[in-house]
Amino acid sequence: MKFNQLKLASLALSAAVLVSSCGGGSQEKTSDAGSEFDAAKEQVAADVSKVLKDLPPPSEVPYLLMNAGAEFDPSLINSLDKMAAYQNDGTKAALNLGVYATDIGYLASYEKSELALDYMGECQKLAAPVGVASAIDYGMISRFEANMESKDSLAAIINEVMQKSGERLSELEELNSAALLLAGSWVEGVYISTTIVNTYPEDLPEESRTLILEPLVKIVIDQKTSLNDLLQVMNDVPESDDVNSMRAELEKVKAIYDGELAEVEKQISENTGSFVLKANTLDNLASEVSRIRASIVN
Repeated sequence: MKFNQLKLASLALSAAVLVSSCGGGSQEKTSDAGSEFDAAKEQVAADVSKVLKDLPPPSEVPYLLMNAGAEFDPSLINSLDKMAAYQNDGTKAALNLGVYATDIGYLASYEKSELALDYMGECQKLAAPVGVASAIDYGMISRFEANMESKDSLAAIINEVMQKSGERLSELEELNSAALLLAGSWVEGVYISTTIVNTYPEDLPEESRTLILEPLVKIVIDQKTSLNDLLQVMNDVPESDDVNSMRAELEKVKAIYDGELAEVEKQISENTGSFVLKANTLDNLASEVSRIRASIVN
């Protein structure tokens, strides 16, 4: 059992034993145990809240891709036609709200403002089931519409939506939903990135193609840090089958980062000039993330 949860479980057991015991002073001991239990719960929520704030916002990866010269591909984002299928499933709603947040960031980065606004409006349908209706309300949609000429402003609004969502879920002690929301956003960002790299035209000279792809690959490699942060969140939140399942999937992705991609990360960081980026560098990562993403959106 995870440390924070072990601590909570131990305190809960102590409180239960004290409640069932007899004799003077038992009420005082029970009160002390209850207070300690509440304090431990608050500490878990605070730890999770901190990591939520430290994770990169949903607009970051799409913005980096755009700056690195990647072309926009509308086929990469999740269709709004699937929205209705997510609304009656809390887990699907949380995961796909994260997916759509990154998709909106992708659209905004490439100045597809009208479509981004459509996506933002439709996301209200998932906000209520997840418990974050206040984060995507009419006022937020109006602000988004009023700033459609500025992709930086749109990115800031998207990031604010995710931050407010995380804060709201922490207040409600719905930390599992917060973790799933972030997982969906992370998976979508890496899915878009790896797909762009793996489908990049091969009709360029190898040297030119390498120069173009290297910054894109680096964007993917750099997501290892945020993956570790995300897994920390998933280790801290209360146990649930949905979180456990998604954490197990992301651990498989982490194994690829820690294994075959560790040398790639080292070579890129050292920049010796002798390292040649191969077209299949991200094949296994792309395949694994694509599989996880399909399980989320389908």
